[in-house]
Amino acid sequence: MTPASSQVRHPYRVQVIIIGAGEIGWYLAEILAAEHHDVSVVELDPGRAARIAGSLDVQVIVGSGSSPAVLEQAGIANADFLAAVTQIDEVNLVAALLAKEHFVDTTVVRLQQEELRGSAGRRLIATVGADLVIDPDADTADEIIELVHDTGADEVYPMAGGQLVVIGAVVREGAEFAGMSLAEIGQAMGPEWDFLFGSITRGGVSIIPRGNETLEVGDHVRVVSKPSARRQVLDLLGVPGGRAKRVMVLGGGSIGGRLAEILQDEGVSVVLIEGDRSRAEQLAERLPRVAVVFGDVNDTELLAQEAVGRMDAVVAATGEDGANVLACAFAASEGAVFTVAVLHRLALLPLVSRFGIDAALSPRTASANAVLRQVRGGTSAVATFLETDAEADEIEIEAGSLADGAVVADLHLPRSILLGAVTSADGSVEIVRGHTQLKAGDHVVVFARPDSLASARGFFTK
Repeated sequence: MTPASSQVRHPYRVQVIIIGAGEIGWYLAEILAAEHHDVSVVELDPGRAARIAGSLDVQVIVGSGSSPAVLEQAGIANADFLAAVTQIDEVNLVAALLAKEHFVDTTVVRLQQEELRGSAGRRLIATVGADLVIDPDADTADEIIELVHDTGADEVYPMAGGQLVVIGAVVREGAEFAGMSLAEIGQAMGPEWDFLFGSITRGGVSIIPRGNETLEVGDHVRVVSKPSARRQVLDLLGVPGGRAKRVMVLGGGSIGGRLAEILQDEGVSVVLIEGDRSRAEQLAERLPRVAVVFGDVNDTELLAQEAVGRMDAVVAATGEDGANVLACAFAASEGAVFTVAVLHRLALLPLVSRFGIDAALSPRTASANAVLRQVRGGTSAVATFLETDAEADEIEIEAGSLADGAVVADLHLPRSILLGAVTSADGSVEIVRGHTQLKAGDHVVVFARPDSLASARGFFTK
């Protein structure tokens, strides 16, 4: 059998098989199809398979991802990449094992059982040959931690090993930047300001901005910044906040439990409310410095009794989206400084701002970002966002590419592509200006849409 990697293909086109058309699989298929990759989706449920086939330009096969015949139908013999992201760990492991037997270059496996993700599962994962193991709940908890470390932003994505950060936030009433063009902001901040606006979403439409674009109240902006300038950026956008010292976690499942454990270890005062008595007792034993309360997260009397309104942050992370939204809405009405709702169904996303909720996170983006990083060779980090198709990618400049040795202004990048920042091998970090000099080995943070990524990569890869 001939390995897929030996075949000649378009340099940016990848043949991808996605096992499972749930929230993560669907999201991945949508993004990768928009990038013009060849995408096949395997889905056991006929109804869901029909829905994704009618919505996306992908091949859909009805069947189990653990079936060799189904995988052959999906094109496993010629695939470059397989992402097994069903909610059944055993199916994901078998699919990845079969993929490696067909010489698939890269495999990603979703695992939810804690036992399999620990030391006991390492030998199994090595036998399967999985290149990346993802855990959507753990990834989501880690994203929430970034939000509560400095409340106010509704999205926070570290880049360049933490030397840069991409921040999402809404321009508030009274913000110093409101009504100013990006060129005017640059003049006001001086020649070496430490952040750059990468995208603006207004009225449901997102743009990659240029200097003549004016910020308006209500704009949802994504900004690449040096970490030291993160609070300054939020202040200038009119977004209050600070490090959360008192946090209430609603729901003690995988996300809530991990979140409470991390916050406990950081010395944060944590109240955790869990509706299952047995689970609450287990958490109380495991988390000695967390106040674990058995009760319903939608019991407003209980929330008030536990002083929800005096919390610096309230995170609703139950498995019920409606409960998360309603609990956060009540917390916001009681005066909680910062509220975060975990959502699986994005149909509820419009309710977030309507109910005064500060941020919404979804496991689909948290894990999809890790998978996309694997799909795109030479990409060190990926940040996708719930309400826009614009994204930020960290790409390494290859020797001999158009960008190697070039000045940014001389690259004449399309308007759909914006360079935000560059980090060098010596550890230096620079927010990109027209005079910025690029060289091989540098990492650049690029803002673009999926359909422009191939063009963007063409500037930085040989």
